[in-house]
Amino acid sequence: MVELRDATQADAHGIGTVVVRSWRAAYRGLLPDDVLAGLSIRDREQFWSAVLTARQPHTRAVVAAIEGAIVGFAATGPPLVPADRADPTLGDLYALYLAPDVWRRGIGTRLHAAALDRIRSCGFTHAGLWVLDTNERALRFYQRRGWTDTGRSQLDRGPGDTELHERRLHHDLND
Repeated sequence: MVELRDATQADAHGIGTVVVRSWRAAYRGLLPDDVLAGLSIRDREQFWSAVLTARQPHTRAVVAAIEGAIVGFAATGPPLVPADRADPTLGDLYALYLAPDVWRRGIGTRLHAAALDRIRSCGFTHAGLWVLDTNERALRFYQRRGWTDTGRSQLDRGPGDTELHERRLHHDLND
């Protein structure tokens, strides 16, 4: 049975593990192999520990757990890109990742719904997200759940200073 709950600082290791495992599976062939091999659970754990400790206003994180083990998570909050911050009604889905061994079991759909609920609970009426433009699996997932392409794109920097070409998606939360 899958439990969805708000993340705590104690979940940082599980979240870090999910991020690394998910990136290595989902981004194989999309990012250089050496970048994926170099991902560090410890680094991701430290990052998420700091995020969950700081708890910036209107940010939320939710985890999916099976028998206490973290198998997925989603994080939301105000937009990080300055151009989007001017809109007080816009919240962002920062991340949604699942361990590869639980893909295609409906957990991502439930986690997505919980993430949108967290965005709504902060008073936002629409949502945005940045997705790797070559990640067809993620693009299909989000499009099936009502996200639309805004036509905007950006170049972000990932691990190892890897270029991440991303596109902006939008979701109206009043639907």
